[in-house]
Amino acid sequence: MKIESKPLRYAHAEGHTDICYTEDGKQIITCGHDGDVRIWMDIEDDDPNSHCVGESALAVCYKDKRLFVATDSHAVQAYTFPGFDKDGIITRFTAPVTQIKSTSKIEALGCSSENMEAKICSLEGGAPLFVMGEHKGPVLSIAICPHMKYTSTASGDGVMRIWDIDTQKVIKEVPCVQKINTFYSAKALCRMDFEPTEGKYLAYPSNREVILLDSESWGQRMSFTHSSIKCAISQCQFSPCGEYLAGSTIAGQIAVWEVQSGTCMGIIDHPTSHNVSAMAWNPKGNGVLAYCDVAGQLGTLVNCYGKDSSKFGADDNLDDIEMVERADDDGLVDELIQADDSDDDNAISLEKIKNETLGLPSEPESRPQSRVAAVAAAVPRQPPFQPSSTPSQLEHRYLCWNEVGIVRCHTLENGESSIDVEFHDTNVHHGINLNNYLNHTMASLSTTVLALACETPSKLVCISLVGSSKEWSVSLPDTEEAVCVSAAASVVALASDAALLRLFTPLGTQRQVISLAGPAVCLASYNTSVMAVYHASEPVSEQHLNMDIVAINGRQVRSKTVPLPLTSGSKLSWLGTSDVGSPCAYDSTGVLRLYDVASGIWMPVCDTNTHSKGASDSWFVVSVCEPTQTVRAILCRGTSFPLTVPKPIVAELPIQIPLCELESEKSQYEEQLVRWAHTTADVDVKTARETSLKLFALACRSEIEQRALELMELLKDDRLLPLAAKYASRLGRVHLADKLTNLADTWERDNEKLNVAQNSHFLELDTQETYDVTNTEDMNASLIIPQKAKEKRTENITPIKPVPIKSSPGGARNPFKKQQEASKNVQSPLTLTERTLVEVHSSDDVSENKDPLKPLDGETFVIWFDRNKKALEQESPDLTPSELTRNAVRMFKSLQTKTSDTNGNKRKLDEHSDATDPPITNAPKQSKLSAFAFQKKA
Repeated sequence: MKIESKPLRYAHAEGHTDICYTEDGKQIITCGHDGDVRIWMDIEDDDPNSHCVGESALAVCYKDKRLFVATDSHAVQAYTFPGFDKDGIITRFTAPVTQIKSTSKIEALGCSSENMEAKICSLEGGAPLFVMGEHKGPVLSIAICPHMKYTSTASGDGVMRIWDIDTQKVIKEVPCVQKINTFYSAKALCRMDFEPTEGKYLAYPSNREVILLDSESWGQRMSFTHSSIKCAISQCQFSPCGEYLAGSTIAGQIAVWEVQSGTCMGIIDHPTSHNVSAMAWNPKGNGVLAYCDVAGQLGTLVNCYGKDSSKFGADDNLDDIEMVERADDDGLVDELIQADDSDDDNAISLEKIKNETLGLPSEPESRPQSRVAAVAAAVPRQPPFQPSSTPSQLEHRYLCWNEVGIVRCHTLENGESSIDVEFHDTNVHHGINLNNYLNHTMASLSTTVLALACETPSKLVCISLVGSSKEWSVSLPDTEEAVCVSAAASVVALASDAALLRLFTPLGTQRQVISLAGPAVCLASYNTSVMAVYHASEPVSEQHLNMDIVAINGRQVRSKTVPLPLTSGSKLSWLGTSDVGSPCAYDSTGVLRLYDVASGIWMPVCDTNTHSKGASDSWFVVSVCEPTQTVRAILCRGTSFPLTVPKPIVAELPIQIPLCELESEKSQYEEQLVRWAHTTADVDVKTARETSLKLFALACRSEIEQRALELMELLKDDRLLPLAAKYASRLGRVHLADKLTNLADTWERDNEKLNVAQNSHFLELDTQETYDVTNTEDMNASLIIPQKAKEKRTENITPIKPVPIKSSPGGARNPFKKQQEASKNVQSPLTLTERTLVEVHSSDDVSENKDPLKPLDGETFVIWFDRNKKALEQESPDLTPSELTRNAVRMFKSLQTKTSDTNGNKRKLDEHSDATDPPITNAPKQSKLSAFAFQKKA
């Protein structure tokens, strides 16, 4: 008969759900993310017995009239059945327990945990029989051979390990697991299973097929798959008789195969395509398979053996059913022959089945069989969350942790709850402790307001921190529930499940109501701007998120929509802003991205995985600081969130753009220049010029003159160009120095043309945006980045900003002419010496010569005339070279005289002159000696 699926029903809250049967097969036992264990008489039981074991329960197992549950205290707790009284603790871990497994023929429990350990424990507790601790990631699953000879574990480091229990060593490793750093982010759990009667096979999922290993040679026996399977298989499990094998995918498909022939008995699709988190065969051997999914729903499949499950008597024992009757042999042969003659790609080949059963090599087919292209499985939509908060199921949790302070929530066993607020800077406000009467589950903290919100009753409560603390509250309409809240210095934002964004002032004035283009995910805010992230469309294989940047200035509101990039297969874990207002997003794979408002691009600025030692480590982001180029985060070992006790330590991770070959010196300098150009880094002009000159020196030493020239064209720094030309000439690269000399003239000549082209290009880009919030000065000159930071950024990146060289008032001059140096020491052309770097630093301190004809200190006539010859020729084009030289000599002596008079080096009479006398430089023209004439006193 065809496999049928019973309608799904609600069992637990959304999250990982586990399931098992009692040994007589009469009752189904489930546990879920809500911390309840429920006992069902069957799938149609409308009133199951429910028992609360904690805030969450990840695994459950029934053995010898006792129930073993993985509680939120990271322990395996035993309960009597059906009395459900505590019966001791079997074992403890330092992280959540991920699976509890046992079989009918062994007297032990297999337990796996996120702390990279797995144990085989006695049913009575005490010291574990076998501890498996060589994993480098969270252990997702465990399986034990019915003869207690072998055991198998799958961990998040990507490897399935097979252990010999007697020698307690690994005898085989199979890379078949997706690498993850926490159990909660795993889609494919890699739940493997030994054949239950003799343990002669081990079945494990690998991508879209189930592999069967021989437990003697550990070679591959056969594989099970089907063309209808479109995504990775998460788990597999043998039937009680060992003749059938069930497997489930991350998209909710469940397939059943016959082990000996490899025939697929049928495939059932999940109605809502949710990932199946657990499966359990009915021990009666009646072909009933129960399962539950990550949405907390419970379902069953019947007729999995190809025979009506209802014909199996309720009192049938497992021992009486060692093999299920097959269909009629003649009918089966006829079907197989008919299918073998068919041209269908999915037809069953009789010859192929015989070869696989007898272990014979299959003959090559006459034509290659076409395979259906894999279609991406639909993933569930990411639910809304509160950034910088920990799960709401915890008794002691963080409601918010940001750069201002920490908001904690403590819930007692009697249901009473309290909230305490701790400020990093006590000058902002003193600590706050208040009773959580309304059971607030969301909070956001700024320097001016503390915002609290709850789902039911949906209410926003804000406490002003400025002046005398004033509290105000507002209730949402009955049709709305708050999903996330955010507070900044000048705005409070709240998003509801009706896709509405409500804005308030810090003192309670309702400012605006905005409709979002999809269900809200999270909020962040800075000063007067709000960042709202929502689903742009229903996810298929990836989350599709957009971010609206809403800026408020007085009575006016402006908005700009920005797509939010995520790593493939990840979810958004944190949203916030840097301390200067740049939006930042952190996904579940550990990649932090920063949005540069000026350029309108997202940049990956930090990969936290490079700072983790273990595969199960993760980082809890607190804040981002652009001036110091650091990310403040908390290291969480074996979990995805920090604990409240003891108080965790905040570490600082460096911001780094992931350029190629970062281990090389060249890429390190390039990374610094790119990072400084797109972030508000606390770096001065001298340091930027020094880095640029080092990069130029590397290009010269690598004999790549075109790259060196390209770098100078890219930077366009008029003060850096002469130093680069001087360094190139010292290396003996005359052609490069000449090109750099001509580069200044090219900039000056093409300045207007380039400006016109660039202005038209960027004007065209601006017109493509409906609301360009970055160029609106009258409404909000700084929607994301404050004005001070913006001015600071302009100052910092001036040396590498395209700025043409200014023309001299007296005409064009050569800025690369070698001047007389105070020191005559010869510099080595092979390295970039400290002297050159000193020249970079001192270039800003030397006052610019306003008069190009004015002689420099210690400058001779020959050097002066060579430097100003072109300007003198333009002023007097009719003079011959000899006349030009004579006039230049007279002008040089006149300028030297003026310089001496100004400095007071040659005129001794100035020492006795009155300080109140007006300067003689502004006197009308007269003879040279008349200025020094003696005036007789009256």
